[in-house]
Amino acid sequence: MDMDRDPGVERTSKEVAALAPQWTPVSERAAVGLWRLPRAAEAVERALASEDPALRERGWVMVRARVAEEIDSGRDWTREAALWLARGSASWEESARVTGDLSWRARAAGRSALLFLSDAHVASVDPGDAYGRALWHCFLTTLRYDFRCAAIEEFFGRGPRELPDLDPYSDAMRVFALLGRSRTEGLPLLDSVVARAGDDDKVVHALLHGLWLGEDLPDQADRMLRLLEAPAFAGGLGPEALFRKAGALRRLRRYGPALQAVQEAIDGLDPSEVVVHADCVRERSLILADRDLYEAAGAGDRTPAR
Repeated sequence: MDMDRDPGVERTSKEVAALAPQWTPVSERAAVGLWRLPRAAEAVERALASEDPALRERGWVMVRARVAEEIDSGRDWTREAALWLARGSASWEESARVTGDLSWRARAAGRSALLFLSDAHVASVDPGDAYGRALWHCFLTTLRYDFRCAAIEEFFGRGPRELPDLDPYSDAMRVFALLGRSRTEGLPLLDSVVARAGDDDKVVHALLHGLWLGEDLPDQADRMLRLLEAPAFAGGLGPEALFRKAGALRRLRRYGPALQAVQEAIDGLDPSEVVVHADCVRERSLILADRDLYEAAGAGDRTPAR
């Protein structure tokens, strides 16, 4: 029977097309249920093969739900993610988005990608194809979430010095590691990555993360604020970006705007984002402590540094 005319595939495909295109707890629960329908895998493949971006995005919602079940089961979810990203011929942008979200979830659940991936294995796969790139993204993103800058540098140091075909998100991981260790050679690389992919939020968030983590880099806070004006944030700043903005403004002693930014971040958080909420509360405490120390030192009437 022709798969396109199979009643099971047709029914499930219609249900997939009716999903919300964003990955939320609600859409995930709905997607998990759809995986129980007949010929679900074929329906997902059909969605991922579509030229309609909205339908393709719904296919990735289904993939996230499938891999989330693997995470919860304790099995090697990185392989499942890579297989589906390869089956869907994922672009590097799609791979970065899907693996970034799943890596965060797995880490929070005690199922870190590092439990399943070794640096030697990841280095042995080709980051130029969708499967290998997905493993690179899972591995490097998890190292970034763990602040393992030295491990990222060591990973890149094992291979060729120049990787001209490496995707911008993987390049951003290398820049994150350099900036996170306060190494100024990361700054021109940052500018290069922004020129290539300043419209991708996953890339810009990784670069912001590196600038936020580093210490005493030239024009560090101002660079963060300039990054927050990148095309990736043309639609406005989300809670994570506002959190970074608050930190940059605190470093510039612009305490009023910093408090406003961190409060906007808190107000915009989803109830499930408890880790980011805790980060924002700590940042707010730092802003208040810095402000009080600055004023106690008699500097309250000085013009804040910019």
